[in-house]
Amino acid sequence: MRFDDEYRGAVSINLRQAFKHRAARHLTRGALLLCSTFVVESSPKGSLMLTTTVYKVAAAAILVISVMSVGLRSVLAAAPPSAPAAAVQTPLMVEPPVVDFGVVAPGTKHPAHFVLRNISSSPLTIERAQPSCKCTDISDIAGKVIAPGGTLELSASLLVPKSPGEKDAKVMITVAGYPGMVLASMVADVTQPVRAAPAFVDALKDKQEGVVHLSSIDGKPFKVTGAGGRAPLFVGFDPAKDAARATYDIRWRLADISTGPLPQWWVIDTDRADCAQIPLRIRHDSTGSRFDPERSARFWFPPESIVLAGVVKAGTPVALSTTIEHLNPAAQGRVTAPTWGDVSALTVPGNQGTARLISATKRSGDFVDVAFEFTPAAGRFGAFYVPVMIETPTGKGPVFVAVTVTP
Repeated sequence: MRFDDEYRGAVSINLRQAFKHRAARHLTRGALLLCSTFVVESSPKGSLMLTTTVYKVAAAAILVISVMSVGLRSVLAAAPPSAPAAAVQTPLMVEPPVVDFGVVAPGTKHPAHFVLRNISSSPLTIERAQPSCKCTDISDIAGKVIAPGGTLELSASLLVPKSPGEKDAKVMITVAGYPGMVLASMVADVTQPVRAAPAFVDALKDKQEGVVHLSSIDGKPFKVTGAGGRAPLFVGFDPAKDAARATYDIRWRLADISTGPLPQWWVIDTDRADCAQIPLRIRHDSTGSRFDPERSARFWFPPESIVLAGVVKAGTPVALSTTIEHLNPAAQGRVTAPTWGDVSALTVPGNQGTARLISATKRSGDFVDVAFEFTPAAGRFGAFYVPVMIETPTGKGPVFVAVTVTP
C-alpha cells in the first residue's frame, strides 16, 4: 500500500508542529488513533480508497490542530505574567518621615522627635525599634501598643562625626503581625566654617585626580596654606598675584598624595583659626576595610581614624581624644574577648613625636573613649599626618594625628 506523498509530507510537518504543545499532543494522538482504527476495521475491498480518504481527513485535522497550537502558544506568550500578590503594608505612619537638621557643626549631637500614628482599625504592637548605627540613641518603645487612630512619640538623637560630609541614620521599626519595617530617618550636612565640595577625595574606579571646591560659610576671605603636606595646587588662582578670596578650587593628584600605600585622609590647611584643618576622606579600594585588615582579629576599630590637632608649636604637648569601638562580626557583635577595650599604651612609630595615655573610659558597652597627649617631635616643622598606635590585650591598631607644627 502506498500513501500519497503530498499528504505524507503534510502530516510529517504538522505532526512536529502539533506536538510542540501539550494540549495539541493529546488531540493529535486522538486523530492518529482514529485514523488507525478506520484502516484496521475497513474491508480489504476498497481499503486503499478508504485509507487514503481517512488519512486526508486526519492530515486536515492535524493541520487545524497545529494552527491552534501555534495560536495558543502566541496567546500564552503575549499574556502578561501573573502579578505577584500585593505586599501587606504596615498601617503605621511616621510623622515626619525625615528630620533634616540642615547644616551642623562636626561632632555635635542633635535631638529629633517623631510621632507614630496607627492608621488602622486595630491596635498595633511595636515589636522592635532598632537604629541603623551606634551614632543614634532612641527611646525604648518596644512592646508599646498604639490604639486605633492613636499615636506614640519616638525620641531620637543623632551624634554626627567630627569630619565633614553628609550623614544619615534611620530607626527601623517593626510591628507585630506585619512583614517589613517602617523607617524614621534623620539627615544632616556636617560642615566646618569652610565647606568642601565634595567632602571627600573620589579616587574610586582608577580615578587619578580631581578638584575640591572650598568656600567659607560666612563669606569671609581666607588662605589655603597647604594640601596633603604640600603646597596646594590652585585652579584659576595664583597666590603670588591674587588677593585672598572666599572660594577656591584645589586639585588633588594621587601621585602627589602618596607614592606608596594611600592614607585614609587628605588634609587641607587654612589660615582660619576656627578651621585650621579640613579632613577629606580618600575613597579608594585600598582605604576601606582593606586598610586595617587586623581589626576583626583584635575585636575593635576606630570609627573615626583621624584626630585633628590643629597648629601646635614644636615640642609642645596637646591634649587629644579618640574612640575605639567593639567589632565582632563572626559572633554577630557579641563580646567574646572581654579585654578588647583595656587600653594599655599609645606609641608613635619612628621619630615623629610621642603619645602618652591619659585615660580610657568605657561607654555604652561597645565604646572606649581614649584621652591622650601628643607631642610633636622637636626640630620638624610643617604639616604632618602621624600614626599613633593604640594597644590593648587583643592587638594594636592606628589612629592618625593631623598636625601643623610651627617653630
